Order: sequence, then structure tokens, then C-alpha cells
Amino acid sequence: MIKFTKKWGHVYAPPGGKFEEGESPLDCIIREFYEETGLTLINPRLQGISYWKDKDEGIIFVYTAEDFEGNLKFVSEEGTLEWIKLEDLTKLPQFDQNKIFTPYLFKQELFESKSLLDNKARVLKNKIRKM
Repeated sequence: MIKFTKKWGHVYAPPGGKFEEGESPLDCIIREFYEETGLTLINPRLQGISYWKDKDEGIIFVYTAEDFEGNLKFVSEEGTLEWIKLEDLTKLPQFDQNKIFTPYLFKQELFESKSLLDNKARVLKNKIRKM
């Protein structure tokens, strides 16, 4: 997980980011994960989709992976990187939207989450379901 130090008020979030031209969601997570951590994911698996709306709207493709290769860098442009035990994930300060779908991350089923956010990324309304 990345502990943000420059923005967002010291919350944790998984590595990720925005698409570059021509990228699929899978291409994007492999590239972003490598850029932010120095690690190459092996066989990442789509775990869920999270839609959000505030003044803009967007979609997050949520992937999990059990294997990787490379050497972890402990500092990224966004903040510091920390290994977190799976059982501790729900205890971390996270974006509201991420905290809602965290319990669904390592189940053997896909999820879909839909959130209405305020201007500080706090969830005003959410619906989550299995797919």
C-alpha cells in the first residue's frame, strides 16, 4: 500500500493510476504498479469495478495478484510504500470508496461498487454488489 504524504491527508491506497493512450485496464495496472513499486505483477486478476461520481465521474478497475517479481522501492512519487497484512487492511485510514470495497478484495467473486462522493472524496451514497 502507498501511504500518501504529499496529498490526500496521509491515507493509504493501493498502487494504481490513469490510463495512457491505447492501454487496456490490465496494461495500465501492470505499468502503474511497476512505476510506483518497482515490482512486476504476475497474473493480476480483475477483482472488481468501482464507479464514482463527484463533480466528475470515473471508474476504477480493481486487480489483485498473489505473485510478483522485482525489488520493492520503499518511496514513490506519491508517498511511502508499506507491506500490510491482509487482516489489517480494513483497519487502515483509506479513501471512503476504497474502504467500502476492501472486504471484497480477496474473495472468489467479482464485485461492483457505485459511489456518490462529496468534494473531499467522502462517500455520500454507495451501493455494492457481487457480480
